[in-house]
Amino acid sequence: MNAVIALCTFCEMHGPKVIFTTQTYKSFENHNSDKLKFYGPKEVLRQAQDLCTEMQSNCEGCHSLGNLKYLSNEHETRTSFLSAQQSLMHDIGTHLKHACIRSLSCEVHPGKEGVCYFGDESRGHVLSHTFSLKDAQARGLRRWCSFIVFMRDKQFLLNMWPFLVDNLKEIIRELQEFAEKKYNAEEAECPQRVVRMATVNSGPALQSNSNKQPRGLSEITNEKHVFVRIHMWFVWILSAGARHFVEILPLSLLDEEVSFNLEHHLETEEGFTLVNAKAPINLSVDNRMPDFIEISNLNPMSILRNLRKSLGRDQFRQILYAALIGIQILVRGPPLQTLESLYGLCSLVPRACRRVRTRANEYLDSNVCNFISVDTSVAVPLPCADVCRLDILPLEHRTDDTRSHVIRWTGVLPLKLPTLLIKLEKSLDNEKLVDSVLEVHFSTLQEEWANIAKVVHAMHGRGHRGNLTNLMLSLGAGPQDKKLLDAWSMGLPSNPA
Repeated sequence: MNAVIALCTFCEMHGPKVIFTTQTYKSFENHNSDKLKFYGPKEVLRQAQDLCTEMQSNCEGCHSLGNLKYLSNEHETRTSFLSAQQSLMHDIGTHLKHACIRSLSCEVHPGKEGVCYFGDESRGHVLSHTFSLKDAQARGLRRWCSFIVFMRDKQFLLNMWPFLVDNLKEIIRELQEFAEKKYNAEEAECPQRVVRMATVNSGPALQSNSNKQPRGLSEITNEKHVFVRIHMWFVWILSAGARHFVEILPLSLLDEEVSFNLEHHLETEEGFTLVNAKAPINLSVDNRMPDFIEISNLNPMSILRNLRKSLGRDQFRQILYAALIGIQILVRGPPLQTLESLYGLCSLVPRACRRVRTRANEYLDSNVCNFISVDTSVAVPLPCADVCRLDILPLEHRTDDTRSHVIRWTGVLPLKLPTLLIKLEKSLDNEKLVDSVLEVHFSTLQEEWANIAKVVHAMHGRGHRGNLTNLMLSLGAGPQDKKLLDAWSMGLPSNPA
């Protein structure tokens, strides 16, 4: 798993500091079956000497390993897990320092302790879990710390959110238990609150107390080998994450010939591996569905643009909204025209969310299908909020002042429309985007929002039934997108955990 996990602390003398990092290094020389002491670049170990000067300025509160390092190897996969006080990669170290400051200052959970996400494409993406340890000698009798997980791939990081959070919470729980035992023993011997209240008006005593050096993590937890424990926890998370979670490109957008042969990989300066970095990737979008074989040569984007022209902006927005949030779409009219319109509207949602019935002999409930087309002779429900009906008038029934396409729906659009709907409308307005380019763009947006739905669905599947607004905001979604995400989650497994 291409990630770096770090432990940060807020030192009372030096502010936010990274005090422990663990990173994965992997060898791709499959022809060499010999067991090695280290499977990463040898230059990594040599760079440790450059960090000595910087670490000399650390106090006991932000000191952990010094020049010492912990190394664990997984010989079967030719992988090394190396822990040090700071990252041995200069660029990664810089990003971790920046993430550490944000993790313990501005990017905090509303209750101070909790999980949040922040990051961007240039500085990487970070999952941060802030927590506190009881410390009888610290300000406020608490020492603030955080675990940060740094990755380059935002979507992969957020998809791993439940796995990472569950395991980080176990580490935090154990550290807090160690710290509380130490705190209780010290309080029983000499209650700090009483001492501080007694010396609050004593200048020299207060000055003496303020000169105390912050204590290290080993002393706070009374655990001599606490960093060995943290190293083993981090190694397990990175190893298990690599076994159970695989970084892939969205296959629905890729040609079936794409190969993930590790012979085509590129090592970056940060120590990450780019698979397929040198192999050409051809994008091809395949929207063919069994019900639409006879018109599968048509571009659904050209159908949508023609439909928008026939309906007008307001009515097209209604059917667009209904399709995205899972309201049943009923198209009634001449067979070929209903088939084409339904084909274009189906392309708006992921394949797993499409339950299509074309040229049905009778109306079917929304529990059976969410996209249905019928002939004008078939009886259909009266206009309601649960069914958005598109009536296409036959050519012989049209007059000069009669519209060919009419939307019949009693629902009301929300004041704030879903983010995806706004993006789709802007794309359709852009005349510079030809239909073939627009089709790829639509598929990319669809893949992005399907992944967001998967993350939220996974959190629900792991028992997180509370308010997920903060998670949705970190993914780029807002409260106005909840109905869309709920609808798209219906096509996912019932228990993603």
